[in-house]
Amino acid sequence: MTRHYLTPTTPQIADYVVVGYDRPLNTFFAQVMKESTDDEPQCLLWKGCDDNDILNPREVIDLVRDYAHIPDALVDALTLDMLRAQYGSTEENNAVTHWSRTGRINPSPPGNA
Repeated sequence: MTRHYLTPTTPQIADYVVVGYDRPLNTFFAQVMKESTDDEPQCLLWKGCDDNDILNPREVIDLVRDYAHIPDALVDALTLDMLRAQYGSTEENNAVTHWSRTGRINPSPPGNA
């Protein structure tokens, strides 16, 4: 599954916000977590856990909009994840991308040179 780490809007509420595409479940997913004193982070939001649960990248972005800055290119990146899933390499289908408020922090994923 691909994972896109977004910049939280309020670090006091969420430590990390992740969206991505899960190929085996054929769904986009969203996770919002806050670190805790326990071993496990506190889950504030976790959606996209069932087959065909979220099929539209805009829908998954809307789920995390209150927790993270949403770069303009994110919807295109998620759409590409979904389109690439059937034929992409293992590296492409498991890519991890970190985003700032306005764009990618790390280099473009494989195949986007």
